[in-house]
This record gives sequence, C-alpha cells and structure tokens, in this order.
Amino acid sequence: MNGLKRNWPDGQAGQGFLRESPTICNIKEHSPWLWLIVLMDLFFSFIVWLAAPGAFGYVCIMLAIFTVIVVIAGIFIDASARKKKMAALQSFLSDFDESSEQMLVSVAGESWRPLIVQLSQKLREQEKGMNDKQLELQDYEEFIEEWTHEIKTPLSLATLVLANHRDEMSPYVYGRMNHVQHTIGGNVDRILYYARLHADHMDYKFETLKLDRCVDEALESFMDIAREKGIAVQTELLELRVVSDRKVLAFMLAQLLGNAFKYTAGSGGVVSVATWSGPDGEIHLAVRDNGSGVSAADLPFVFDKGFTGSFPNQQNATGMGLYLVKKYAAKLSVTVEIEDFSTRGCGFGIEIIFPLVE
Repeated sequence: MNGLKRNWPDGQAGQGFLRESPTICNIKEHSPWLWLIVLMDLFFSFIVWLAAPGAFGYVCIMLAIFTVIVVIAGIFIDASARKKKMAALQSFLSDFDESSEQMLVSVAGESWRPLIVQLSQKLREQEKGMNDKQLELQDYEEFIEEWTHEIKTPLSLATLVLANHRDEMSPYVYGRMNHVQHTIGGNVDRILYYARLHADHMDYKFETLKLDRCVDEALESFMDIAREKGIAVQTELLELRVVSDRKVLAFMLAQLLGNAFKYTAGSGGVVSVATWSGPDGEIHLAVRDNGSGVSAADLPFVFDKGFTGSFPNQQNATGMGLYLVKKYAAKLSVTVEIEDFSTRGCGFGIEIIFPLVE
C-alpha cells in the first residue's frame, strides 16, 4: 500500500497539515470549558462569602491554585492525547491497512469507527484505481514501443525496394516515394521517442561525435524534398566535436530540420545550418529558415506539447517536434534556445548549445 504515500510532500504522509497545534491554540479550543470552570469558581466563592466571610480569602486562594493546577494538567493530558491521535492518523494515511485503522479507532474513539472505516475503503478504492491506471499506461507504452519496432521492418523493406528499383522509376516518382518513406519513418520515430520519454530507464550512449557529419547525415534525408520544392540549403559547418548520444541527436536534428523545411518561405525558401564555437568553449548549432517565424505572443509556448501557434499551415502540424526536442535536450544536458529574430517576421532560428566537456 505505497501508492498514495508518494503523493505526500517531503515523503511524510500528511506532514503539511498534521502539525501539532501550539498550547495557546489548545486553550482557545477549550475556552468554553475554561469559562465554565471560572464560573464555578466564582459561584463557590460567592457561597463561601455568604457562609463564612472570615475564610473567604483563604478559600479563594486555595480555589485559584487548584483551578490553575487542574487547567495545566488538562492541557498536558489533552496535548498527549492529541499527539497520539496525530501519530495514529499519520500512520493510517501512510499505510491504511487494518492495523493502522484499528489503531486510529482506538485513539479516536468508537464513535469515529464508521467514518474511519468509510475513509479507509475510499482510500483503498482510490489506490486501486491509480494502480490500475498506471498498469494500463505501462501496457500502452509497451504496446506502442513494440509497434514502432515492428513497423520499422516494412519501412526498411520499402527503403530496400526503392534503392534496388531506382532505375525503374523517374526521378520525380523516386523523390516523392523516398520523401513519403522518410516522412513515415520520422513519424514513427516521434511516436517511439515520445513513448520512451517517461520510461523509468533509458540507455544513453554518449560518445564523441563529429557535428558536421551528423548534420550532413540528417540533411541527406531532406534533399529530395528540397530539390522538388526549390528550397535552397545553405551550410556553414566547422569541424567541431561534441559529446552526445548519436541516435537521440539525429532525432533532434530531424525534428528541427523538418520544421525548417515545413515552414520556410513558399517561394525562394532557404534553410540554413551553421555551427560555431562560443566564447566559453560551448558549441552552437543553429537551424534557420526564412519563413514567417512566430509571433511574440506564441514565443513562450513553442516548446509546449501540442502547441501549433498561428502558423498558416498549422493543420499539418502536431505540436510535438519542438516539445520532444526540448525534453531530450534536458536529458542530454544541452540547451535549446529560440533566436531573437524569430519574432520579426523574417524567419525562424533555433539553437542547440552543447556545453564544454573536458
């Protein structure tokens, strides 16, 4: 029964609102009883004054001392009982089994048993529902991951068929088919990486990579569509090395390039990729296009899941590419930033910044 325990802050069930009240709060809570004791003291003092006026002062002093002793003892007894109740309630909220339920009833009183039993049943039902939902989500993620691996087999076959029968197709047909195959493969990769995003453990293989070679390999898949749409591809790539995971970095580059080719200008489109070294030794990689960019109002949300903004062709967007780039950038310990000119209506640029690794 640990499902709900993790939901409490600081790892302690209910610690935030089950703190023991100060003594002054106890006095305020029991003020009716204190006023009743004071009234009784006044009444007995009045009786003594009527019956034996000579002993009035002595009796009042003794009565006051006795009252103070009774009140202090009552406060300490109440504080002790309250502490036991709080401990029993914390134990019950941490692990609401039958033993903790009986312990809470024993300190709270039998009159509270029906309510405690009802609360325990509700908590058990809630925990069972949460566990069932978690298992369903885990099964769904495993199914998606298995499906993406299975679908890669016919995609690989399609790639092989295209390569072996390229001479039998016109350049236009081959380019279109290759683009379709690449698009489907990119969508499958996006599904796979989204399913892996919340995995308990994912292996990352960090190695030293030639950044210019990684960019060239990522660009190769987009060259057919670039030629067909008349998009110019410009590169300014220095021979720089970074430490990263090859597959994840390739996925991130594919998402950034896919966005650039999708949102570049319809006529005279240009997609550029540049790399350079920063003043502190960090490595910058920028992917830019000459499209309409984003509005200043949309800029804070471009990395949000499902956000498509006010792009003219937003019906073709999923709002997942930049979201996944941002998430995996954090896992690879790199920074992703939108370039300043992206809100001026003259294009869009996004940078991946690799830290200096000794």
